[in-house]
Amino acid sequence: MLVTLDGVEHANAGVRFTLIAPFDTIATVALKKPRRRKRDSTLRAALAAIAGARPARGMWTVAKARVDLLAYQLEPALAVLGGATRVLLADGVGLGKTIQAGLILCELRARGLVDRALILTPAGLRDAWAAELRERFGLQPAVFDQSAIANQLPGLPVGFNPWMAHAIVIASIDLVKRPEVLAAVEQAPFDLLIADEAHHLTPGSDRGSAVDRLASRTPWVVLASATPHSGDQAAFDYLTRLGECGDRIAIFRRTRADVGLGSGRRVHLLPVTPSSLEMRMLSGVESYARAIWLGRGRHDRGARLVAILVARRAASSAMALERTLTRRLHLISGRHDPAPAQQALPWDDADEADGDAPAELLGLAGLDDGAREIRLLEDLIAVAAAARSSPTKIIRVARLIDRVREPVLVFTEYRDTLDALTEALCGTRKIGALHGGLPAAMRARIVREFNHGGLDLLIATDTAGEGLNLHHRCRLVIDVELPWNPVRLEQRIGRVDRLGQQRRVHAIRLLHRGTVEDTVLAHLERRRLRAGAALNLTTEEWLNEDDIAAAALGLVEPPQRIRPLLTSVTVGAAGAEAQRLVRQRDVASRCGARPDRALWSPTRHRFNASAEMVVLYTLQQPGSQGRIAGAACRALLIQMRGGPATRRDWQAWVNQLDEQLESLIATASISYARDVAAQLDPLRVSAGGRIDTARDRLRRSWLSELQASLFDGRAERLAAARQQALDRLDAALLRRALSLTPALPGVAARPRLIAVWPLER
Repeated sequence: MLVTLDGVEHANAGVRFTLIAPFDTIATVALKKPRRRKRDSTLRAALAAIAGARPARGMWTVAKARVDLLAYQLEPALAVLGGATRVLLADGVGLGKTIQAGLILCELRARGLVDRALILTPAGLRDAWAAELRERFGLQPAVFDQSAIANQLPGLPVGFNPWMAHAIVIASIDLVKRPEVLAAVEQAPFDLLIADEAHHLTPGSDRGSAVDRLASRTPWVVLASATPHSGDQAAFDYLTRLGECGDRIAIFRRTRADVGLGSGRRVHLLPVTPSSLEMRMLSGVESYARAIWLGRGRHDRGARLVAILVARRAASSAMALERTLTRRLHLISGRHDPAPAQQALPWDDADEADGDAPAELLGLAGLDDGAREIRLLEDLIAVAAAARSSPTKIIRVARLIDRVREPVLVFTEYRDTLDALTEALCGTRKIGALHGGLPAAMRARIVREFNHGGLDLLIATDTAGEGLNLHHRCRLVIDVELPWNPVRLEQRIGRVDRLGQQRRVHAIRLLHRGTVEDTVLAHLERRRLRAGAALNLTTEEWLNEDDIAAAALGLVEPPQRIRPLLTSVTVGAAGAEAQRLVRQRDVASRCGARPDRALWSPTRHRFNASAEMVVLYTLQQPGSQGRIAGAACRALLIQMRGGPATRRDWQAWVNQLDEQLESLIATASISYARDVAAQLDPLRVSAGGRIDTARDRLRRSWLSELQASLFDGRAERLAAARQQALDRLDAALLRRALSLTPALPGVAARPRLIAVWPLER
């Protein structure tokens, strides 16, 4: 027999032990007899018990977590307790989506509904997630990468799946999507799947397919993304259908204005006049890119991407353009790729945020006349090499940094430009560089040094554009170029414009005067910012990369689009629940933990025939597997008739009351049991229905015909192994379904005496 013990007091909150009888000795601990105390002590115990109640649909773990009690952050967890099984956390950048996902995890764990959880993030955010869960919620997740899995194997039994060795596992989606890894993960039962930065889960991608497969067999699914809708309705529909098992997704989309934080940021577009060499380079590249766009690009998507690539790199820096065009010249001429070999990294740390172009794309022909294109490339490379001597944007960045004399975060799209910035700015400040070529541990160290004052300047590609908290010291973001994807700008400024930022945030966005950046991109960015302000940040004018490219290279007016409003779920009880939790925290800080036995206080006089005694008790309603489904405080008012005359008589009277409490409140216990069952019905029905659908799909997906081998039993062994894995997953889903079933009929809530004291009117 397995017996699971969950810690509920401050010293063991969140700790779970599983005992195996008869190998572990399990003995019932008798409750201690009530103890006489002064009235103040008795009232403090009563107050602590009242504050520590566990409403069936309320939050049990938040008061002890290290989080601010913000009502909007409670809504997703309350919605899950109310029956939501798939949730999309789509709040604006910096509003605490990680905290909200952590609250869902903790609340389901506290009720015994989640035993094992899998959290998928970009590689660079794994350690940040682990730190948040440890520091805020007291959880101890395991962070998996290639080396961590290899280190796990020697300590596990032969054939044991390492993904089943921990209750909470955090891993990179790029690790899990690999076929050999996904095969192992699929065989490990999880109760909750959390996928961060979910906008990367796009149709036809390995990431999206992997998450969909895992989510379809998981009872609860949480997706998180500040930018879930990029304007592609098909991609958004795909995202909201991930893991669907006949259930609808609950979307939470709140802006800073929605939650009462307003906008504490200022955005400045700063034109920079290019040097004569830079202007010649930019004009030549613009003509070259436009010729590709209006020529082969009319019918070739690859050619359009090449045009966008060279135009964007020219706007970033001469170094970025020179390196790109040099690679392109070698590739289309049939020579070797001159790009330096990428440093060997763990294969799960793939990062696509440095703007690196694959050779397959960069080697595509742009013009019909190949010889002419080679001559153009040679001329542009020479001009770019000369323009490197006067990088006006980099010079302006240096002046800005010298002027502000405070920590600065500088963003660029390209690693080549990052190299140029680092080379130009070294010696003036303590610099850290953050890009996708760094191992996750080194990225974490650089972020830590920046946040703790070890670095003054952090130069980053969009590797740092997601998930990192850089607001502790920094409030200034400089964008070296305007990305052709406006979503990236919001992600970048969101690294410092977050909950906890105490100062006004500033973003300075550089652009070359008299170029496409000035005539098209800056115009579109100003229009987007005006649209956001006019709509009180509820919606933003949205233009995707193709729209901007068409305006920049095709000389057409971009379409007027308004980002679709996402209807956010609202939970009306969140405000009252936040107030209850505030009171609970306050009481806990003043009254301490609830005593391990009931307390009582006598009347002031030894004999008072008209005394009224308050009897406070708790009702704990068990679920089907003995876990607590709800706990509430109730009170009786007992009229004393010929009350006790001595202390011994008082003690005997309270002891007798404690022993007879269950019979005295039998009706109340039954009524509370019914009330808890009614409150949890939506959760049971929705989660149970999802589990039933998942089990049915799982069985059908694994069924396959067995073709026996003529020479050995490999096919039979493979089929047996697959069936064993299927049985294990199905058994886990069945256990979770059983944990949702209500207590047996007639199982009333268990009462426990808390305090007895005289009522003073």
